[in-house]
Amino acid sequence: MSSSIRTSRRQFIKTTGATGLALGLPTIWTQRASAAGQLTVADNGGALGPIMRTAFYDPFEKETGIRIVNVAHESDPVTQFKLSVDSGSHIWDLAMVTPDNVLRLTGQKNYLAPLDIASSDGAGILPGMLTNNWFGFSIYGVVMAYRTDKFPKAAPAGWRDYWDTAKFPGRRALFRSPIGLFENALLADGVAPKDIYPINVERALKSLDKIHSSINVWWANGAQNTQLLQSGEVDLSDTWNARALAAISAGAPVKIVWEGTYNVDGWSIPIGTPNLKQAQQFVRFCMRADRQAQYSSLVANGPSNSNAYKLIDPARAELLPTFPRNLERLTRRDTAWWGKNFDSANEKFQEWLLNA
Repeated sequence: MSSSIRTSRRQFIKTTGATGLALGLPTIWTQRASAAGQLTVADNGGALGPIMRTAFYDPFEKETGIRIVNVAHESDPVTQFKLSVDSGSHIWDLAMVTPDNVLRLTGQKNYLAPLDIASSDGAGILPGMLTNNWFGFSIYGVVMAYRTDKFPKAAPAGWRDYWDTAKFPGRRALFRSPIGLFENALLADGVAPKDIYPINVERALKSLDKIHSSINVWWANGAQNTQLLQSGEVDLSDTWNARALAAISAGAPVKIVWEGTYNVDGWSIPIGTPNLKQAQQFVRFCMRADRQAQYSSLVANGPSNSNAYKLIDPARAELLPTFPRNLERLTRRDTAWWGKNFDSANEKFQEWLLNA
C-alpha cells in the first residue's frame, strides 16, 4: 500500500471516528481495488446481500470480468457517502440509496456523479425510476394484510374497511411511525390518492382518533409484523409487502390488499470515483429485465423494468408491488415532503400516541 493511500486512509478514519463509521473500514480498504477491474458496491446488507450477489453481482462479474466487492452501509448512508467523497478516499464506487437520500446528497452540495444513461435507453423502465444521477430498481409497498381465516367471505378491500370495525371486527395492528401510516389514515378518511400530498397532519391524526381504541398492537419492526400475521395474534395490519409475503410463504392464510404507498431503493454513484465508467456500466446492467426478474424472484420487492414480468412466474408476479394491477392502487411516497416535515410530523404523532 503506498504512503499516499495510507495517509488518506488514516485521514478518513480520523474524520469518521466520532461517528463510529470507521469500524468496517479495514476490511473495505484491504479489498479495495486500485485497478479498474473491481467495483466496491455499498448495499443494505443483511439477508439482502446474498440475493444481490445472485441476481446482480456474480452475473456482472461473469459477463464483464469486473469483480464486485459488496459492503453493507449504515441504515442511513448519507453521512458515510458524504465523508467518502469529502475525504477523497472513494471507498465506494456505487451505493444503494433512496430518493430522500438523493435529495440530501444534492441539496447544499452535489455528491452524485451522472449516470450517463439517456432516457431513450430506459425501455420498459417505469416512470420516475431513472434520473440523471439515480436509478431505482427495487420497489416496496406499504399496504394492508389480513387473515383469510378470519374473513372467509366478506373481506376488507381497502383502508376504509380497515377503519370499519363494525363491519370487519378483529384484532388490529399498526406501525409505530407516521410514514405510510398518515397516508393510509387519509385514504381511510376519503382523501383521493392524488390529494394525499402535502399531508394534512391534523386530518390524519383525527382519522387515527377513530381507530385508536381498536389497535391491539403497535408494531416496531418488520420481523414483528410478520410474526403477528403468521401467528394470528392480529387479524388485520398495515405491512410492508415483503413482510406479508414472508408470512404467506410460511403457510399463513394471509392476503395482501394493494392500497397504500410505495418507495424505491436504487443506485447512485459518488462523484469522483476513479471507476466511473465501470460503475455506469453496472447500473445499466441492473436495468436489464432478466436481472430484475431474478432479483424479484428471490425477494418480494418489485422490478422497475416492466419487461421483467415476462420472465417472472405469474403466481409470484401477482404478489409484487409493481405488478400492473397492484401498482394502480399505490401512490409513490413524496420523499421531499417527508424530508422537510418528518421531525414535526413525528413529534405530533408521538404526542398523539401518548395522549390518545
